[in-house]
Formats: sequence, structure tokens, C-alpha cells
Amino acid sequence: MSNYKNNHPKPTAAKLLVLICMLIGFTILWQPVIAQTNTRADSFQYAKETKPDTIVRYMDLWEYAFMMNEETSWLFKIDFPANKYGLNQIKVGIEKKISPAFSLNLDLGFIQSNIFGNNSIFSSDYQYGFNASLETRWYYRMNKRVREEKVATNMSDNYLAIGLTYSQSIYTPSHFNFSIINVYAKWGFQRRFLKYGHINFGVKAGAYFLIEREGTPAFSFNNFIDVGLAFTKDKYTLDRNILCPILKCYDADKYIFKSNLNGALGIMFTKYSSSFNIAPNIAFEHKIGKSVFSINTEFRPVFSYSFLFDTPDQNKYWETEMSLSLEGRWYYNLKRRILRGKTGNGLSANYMALGGNMTYSDGNDFSGDKLHQYLYITTGWQRLFGKHLYFDMNIGIGYKFKTKNEDAGISWPFNIAVGYRF
Repeated sequence: MSNYKNNHPKPTAAKLLVLICMLIGFTILWQPVIAQTNTRADSFQYAKETKPDTIVRYMDLWEYAFMMNEETSWLFKIDFPANKYGLNQIKVGIEKKISPAFSLNLDLGFIQSNIFGNNSIFSSDYQYGFNASLETRWYYRMNKRVREEKVATNMSDNYLAIGLTYSQSIYTPSHFNFSIINVYAKWGFQRRFLKYGHINFGVKAGAYFLIEREGTPAFSFNNFIDVGLAFTKDKYTLDRNILCPILKCYDADKYIFKSNLNGALGIMFTKYSSSFNIAPNIAFEHKIGKSVFSINTEFRPVFSYSFLFDTPDQNKYWETEMSLSLEGRWYYNLKRRILRGKTGNGLSANYMALGGNMTYSDGNDFSGDKLHQYLYITTGWQRLFGKHLYFDMNIGIGYKFKTKNEDAGISWPFNIAVGYRF
């Protein structure tokens, strides 16, 4: 790491790449969509314009909740990418259709965090940076779905994409910084949800090139999740009254098991090493009687395997990390949501939480400590959808206790969970 301490990124190349991305983004924002005509799609459009109330007959409730009845030629997105590393990131993007099945997507992101080691979020160094990415997407099912009169031409569908990302990260006070170019391909599942909601997840494979250092690239394969807001110009008002089977308007769950898909899988290959990690995340939440309070506990084991090609004596490493959280939740707006017919007396509402976390790793992180503990207060937003889906996002402030090599201090937890419940 010392080799990079004062090695600053090449400003000319970085600024040029960001400028090109911005120019392309503004260009595609105003570019008219290439029209594609067919009589069956036209008749579907006519049905929408003359009888918008009957559009639901062409699709199931999930398709209606995903806004597939709306013609969508552009999307402005504000996302919060989920990750297991304690990185706080916000990403702003614009996606523009260039044909019924193809689009261009431009994202600009900012990252800030405490540096981490071995998937831990506790260390004195501080990381911040930015990234810019440009990709082309192919919604490979879109033309067929339009021809069959199931949906309008939109961006709520599965896609294949290839793209390029430039990122710059800086660590203070050590002044260690580096710039990376990532060339990637991915499969994604993008959906608008209830007009302004947005989720994009899938799997991604790519090659990483470190600009400050010549050599062979690193190759990676991992899953990704982006959650946030999406804005566009819609034609029709969403009728939420018919979506109760999805929004669980009257269900009263006493308890739920939750499996978070965030950061579940990661693979990395370089010239000198390879690594593999899997991180299942299981949570259990139980209401306290019929009150607005609950107890939530979460267990996250991380199993990592690394292989070093140039050290034959000690070239295989197994590491495990165990993280356990326990918290009490107060669903402060649950009664109001029940009175408005938005939920039953369950676990789908906004909440405040008070809890603690203990993380143990059999490897050594950057600080040299194996055990970390902290207390936290968060405010969150949990929603249950359908029979098996859930979304949970929270942000707050925490206090990390003193360890052998680190002082006590303040932490800023920000967590996003998207996954399967049962």
C-alpha cells in the first residue's frame, strides 16, 4: 500500500472520461426515441388511450404495480446501492430509450465511508470518492411482450448490458488514493414500483484496471442491488385500491423470517490471487403481542477463501466472520397505516430501533482486532410485498466501543435489505 501513498490519479484522463459521459448523457436525454410500428401494439395503445380503466385486464397485478402499463422513454433515478461493506453511496442516473428494446444509461455516484477490513466497518481511516459509468442495455423480452399486447414499451423488465465505469477513491488521513476503470457485462432485473419506487438487481462480471499501476487486470463476479426512486412522465394515475393483494393491506403477520440477498456472493481473480466469499444473511422478527413493538435479530456469517499463486508455502486461506445484531423496534406509524387501510396489524411500517451488534472474525482486519461491538439508534422503513418479498432500509448513528488497537468512536450505520421472507 505504501507504493501508492502519494500516487495521485491522472487528472486529464479522469476529467476527459467524466466529461464524455456527461455529454453523452445530455445528448441521449433529448434524443427522440426511434419508433417501431406494428398493428397489434397500435391497437393496444388505442385501448389505453380510450379506456385507461381497462388496462389492468391486459396484465396481472404485479405488472400493474411495476408500471408496465405506462409508455416510458426516459427515467431519472436516485439510487442507494446496497453493499455489505458499510459504504454509504448515492447514485444519480438518467436512462434514455434509443429504440423499443435498447437504452443508454448514465450514472454518477458519490461514496463515503469508514474504511473496513475483512468486511468490518471499524477503522480510523476514512474513504470517499466518486464514480461515473455508461452502459447500453438490451431489454431482450420487450418486443415480444409488446407484440403480445401484455405491456407498453417501458423500462420495467429484464435486460443484458455492457458498460464502462471510472472510479476514484481517496483515503484520509493516509492520503492513499487510486483510480480504477471497470469494463463489465451484466444481467439485470429492473422494476419501477408504485410510480416512484425503483429497484435494480442482478449479477455482474467485469475486469478492473488500476490506472496507477500497469499489469494484468482483476476479474470479478458478484451480485448487485440498487434501491431508490425513479421519476418520469406518466400518463395515468395509479389505482392503489386494486393492489391490496400485493401491498398486504389487511394481513397481520406476527413474525417473519427474512433472508437478505445483499452481498450474498463475490468472486475475484487476479494474476497473483483468487478469492471467493459467500455471505448468507438470516433475520427473525417477532411482534410483542398486538402492540406496535417487535424484537428483530439478524445473523450474518461471511465465509471467505483466498488462494495466492506466488506463495507455495502458505497459499490457501480460510476466513470466517460472524455478525450478530439484536434490536427492539417501535413501528410509530403502524396505527395510522391501519386506519388508512394500507396494512394490517403486522410489520409493514416505519420504525425506530435501538440495538447492538457484535462482530467476530478469525482473521485480522486493518486494525489488528478480532472482536468489535457497538450500539446504535436507527430510523427505518420496512415493507412486505406479496407472499414472500420484503424491503428494509434504515439509517442512524452508533457508538463503537474501544478495542485493543482502536479508540471508541462514532459510526454511521446505513443498511438496505432486499430479499425473500417466509
